[in-house]
Amino acid sequence: MTSRLDALVFRPATKDDAGRLAAVAVEGFETYRAFAPEVVRPSAEEFAEILAARLETPPVWCELAEQGADVAGYVSLLPASDSRRPVADPGLAHFWMLFVRAPWWGTGLAQRLHGAACAAAAARGYTAMRLFTPAGQARARRFYEREGWTAAAGPYPDDELRLEIVEYRRTLRPSPT
Repeated sequence: MTSRLDALVFRPATKDDAGRLAAVAVEGFETYRAFAPEVVRPSAEEFAEILAARLETPPVWCELAEQGADVAGYVSLLPASDSRRPVADPGLAHFWMLFVRAPWWGTGLAQRLHGAACAAAAARGYTAMRLFTPAGQARARRFYEREGWTAAAGPYPDDELRLEIVEYRRTLRPSPT
């Protein structure tokens, strides 16, 4: 597995990457149709606009893994106060997105990206993180639980996306300085 990950370049994402990241997100959202046929997702163009705007703001952090021109996956976080479901807690980061393309499933890429996001959040002074994932996304839920996340709320309906959502929380260790 490591040798396959060694073929990837890991770097901060910029607004210029928004279109490629949006394509990966849309691909990920398509997998939701297996358990939520009515799921609503933005188009790649809408997603790219959202990502480009967010990636220009300093509190947003995003790392991508690429091989040549192909994005294998990416992860992002932002202050929970800036998320779709804002919470006024300066110690809480919102684990915004983690998408890994299917050819990279099982390679350790998701774990590496997840670890980078947790380290970045701790380095920014956050003490905890939260995320939302579809209740029916069993693969993602198992992954998050293995990585130390605990279900904190839900499932509850997300009317905008037309699927059931579960909130997870995770405490962060302080960043070594």
